[in-house]
Amino acid sequence: MQDIERMLRDATADRWDGQVFERVSLDEAFNKSSLTWYRNRFHQYNSGFNPEQAHHDFLYQWGYLVKDGQQFKPTHAAIMFFGSSLAIHQLIPRPTLDVQFLPYGSKDDLPEVRWIDRYVSEDNIITTWQQLVAKYLFFMPKPFSGIDPHTLARQDTPPGYRVFSEAAVNLLIHQDYGDHSRKAVIKFYQDGIQLWNPGDVFGDDSRLLEPGEKEVRNPAIVAAMRRIILCEQAGTGFRMMLNQWKKLGHPEPKYTNDRGWKAFEFFLPGLEADMDGTSSLMQAMFAKEASIERPGVESGVESEMAQKILRLLEKEDLGKKELAQKIGKNKQSRYLNDLVRRLLDKGLIEYTIPEKPQSRLQKYRLAEKGHG
Repeated sequence: MQDIERMLRDATADRWDGQVFERVSLDEAFNKSSLTWYRNRFHQYNSGFNPEQAHHDFLYQWGYLVKDGQQFKPTHAAIMFFGSSLAIHQLIPRPTLDVQFLPYGSKDDLPEVRWIDRYVSEDNIITTWQQLVAKYLFFMPKPFSGIDPHTLARQDTPPGYRVFSEAAVNLLIHQDYGDHSRKAVIKFYQDGIQLWNPGDVFGDDSRLLEPGEKEVRNPAIVAAMRRIILCEQAGTGFRMMLNQWKKLGHPEPKYTNDRGWKAFEFFLPGLEADMDGTSSLMQAMFAKEASIERPGVESGVESEMAQKILRLLEKEDLGKKELAQKIGKNKQSRYLNDLVRRLLDKGLIEYTIPEKPQSRLQKYRLAEKGHG
């Protein structure tokens, strides 16, 4: 029955996010702080509109309030984007987003400790987005790259933020909110980030990488997000994520569009390569010693970074500074130091000057055991 309802929602011309919401009075329908935050950002990116305009007039102008006789009523899009906690709970009886930080790999068996941190949002899209970004910035690495000359703020945005931001925004704006039996989930595994969406690609999924406008499930929600420049322009976001993630030195992202299950999954692999500078909680996800073996010898290498180091040392002897540069880091890191130490302990690599471990001329080479 639920499968039929999902197909009917996608088939109708009357989009779910454009339908009228009547369960809560207009005075109780909106979160004023969310609406104010949105409008402040809207006026930064859209000139020619009156920032002093009343909230209700603004919402009516952009189609988030509709007029029914002498009354104004909000749409589903208005509630999902700016709605109060009361209104959200009356509209959808399930979380907007579930975020989990997990101390194991995406293909591992479930351990006794299911997660080290979790955030479940039952708020509107704006509040959910703000709290998700705060979580992400807290957990992920913050490499200092200077001071912004205009704001005098530190420039320490995590390198993968642009890709994660686009993927997370897509999760929030393209999911099937009419599906009350499933929720959107983001899982931070040891080996990558999985974003699971209740709702498959709307329209022709063969055109995902093509430029230009495409059919969308929630046109009013998508338009609201694009007006404040929180996602790429139509037809560019998916290609950007694939290309940018690979430029950061990670394996290519993977995606699965499941038409039968009406779901979309996006996976950003290689998370373990970015652990330097993360919070202690995030590092706890990687505290368990990895089982590092040479590919093709025994059980394989858990860490993709370890595999990369072994492949580099197959070609030439390298010092730590050179290794860091080869794997795309500006300097040596604690994570790299620990990984090199484990490779040494496993006998997969060895010193070029074993009698002087602290020599400034010290390099590493592949040991006999390290050859696959």
